[in-house]
Amino acid sequence: MTRVTCAAVLWVAVAAVVPAVAADDHAEARRTDERAPAAATAAGAQPRAAYSPREESLGQAALEARESLFTGSAEHGWSLFREKGCIRCHAVWGEGGDIGPDLGRTSSLGHINAGQLAGVMWNHVPRMWEKMEEGGIRLTPIAPKEMSDLFALLLFIRYADEPGDPAEGKRVLAKHSCDKCHSIDEKGGTTGPDLGKWARFVNPVVWAQKMWTHAPKMKDTMAAMGVVWPRFEASDLVNIVAYIRSSAVGDSKEYLEPGSIERGQRLFEERGCASCHTLGETGGIGPDLQTIDLPDTLSGIASQMWNHAPEMLQEGHKRGDDSKSGVTGLEAQEMADVITFVLARRYFLAEGDAKQGWKVFFTKQCVACHGIKEWGGNVGPRLDPIAGNASAILMAHAMWRYGPEMLTQMAERGIPWPRFEGSEMNDLMAFLNEETR
Repeated sequence: MTRVTCAAVLWVAVAAVVPAVAADDHAEARRTDERAPAAATAAGAQPRAAYSPREESLGQAALEARESLFTGSAEHGWSLFREKGCIRCHAVWGEGGDIGPDLGRTSSLGHINAGQLAGVMWNHVPRMWEKMEEGGIRLTPIAPKEMSDLFALLLFIRYADEPGDPAEGKRVLAKHSCDKCHSIDEKGGTTGPDLGKWARFVNPVVWAQKMWTHAPKMKDTMAAMGVVWPRFEASDLVNIVAYIRSSAVGDSKEYLEPGSIERGQRLFEERGCASCHTLGETGGIGPDLQTIDLPDTLSGIASQMWNHAPEMLQEGHKRGDDSKSGVTGLEAQEMADVITFVLARRYFLAEGDAKQGWKVFFTKQCVACHGIKEWGGNVGPRLDPIAGNASAILMAHAMWRYGPEMLTQMAERGIPWPRFEGSEMNDLMAFLNEETR
């Protein structure tokens, strides 16, 4: 996986606010909405006007954003970072501007999902625009597809592995008796390959793939030697790589490309992953990868795959899948692609609570500017055209496009910029989808 050496993306979510409307009024508003069609017909009211061009544009953007969720390219996103000027304010792993936070070192936020991160970025919009104006940075439009590319890059950045601990890696190898079979620069066992020859592979996913490919043979050999199958913690592979690299001769490095969500989705089906694992559904032989507790890094998930290799190999044997065309035949880049796809699903499709989102829509005063169905304000565009396609990409695109106008409107009314905490942005999107679907 190529380590990106530049700044990262700015994006935010969309909502609108003006004078407060009590959340308790929503129940009556909905009852009124339910009675509205019959009452309007009885009174001879005219049909509601067609969508305005701005509302139609919102609907098109929502659809484009939804269709772009899993097609983003981290490589294209990196190019956009430079073109859009993000690098002038933000750094990644210490390289880039220092006005905004280093987006490769935001461990205090944890590995939050796309909706939560959009909420965090929303909170910083006023300061962000202020700094952009001070620095003479021109606001350039970011289309939904481009925003998808930026999301893909940030996903890659946030799930890349931190440097490992060589001392801890040495301890892990000794704990699992790896030196009984493997040597490092010809010092140690001879049953397995010399690990020093793998030192050039910087990313732990490559190691996981090589171990995975040899898992059937390793399983038999270890059983014959009475060695228990090693089970790795999330950071063990990173630490092992750090130790091997510190002990082996030579300093050449080989990287993987950033994982491709699109390729990973195709491989998930083609290599039989979907025959055992579901994504947000029930009925699979293996756990549902959308909801199961998983590590926060690519190598952490690769380690978990390794831990379950004996069971997976046994199941594959039952199904007659012992060929290179199956899961055990994944190349390193393919494994990175599949893992990236699984992470992306979890990242983008984290579920919100529509009932809580209803409260967010009112307490953040979105309702005073935006209408849905027959209720709400008309300062901003009505939200019905979203048609159930609200997503973090749409929120970021809309905020980036209309944020300055929204700030002006709010300042004129003396309304503070709202802050989103925890899952509130995901809840808001769930509410919008339920109401506009």
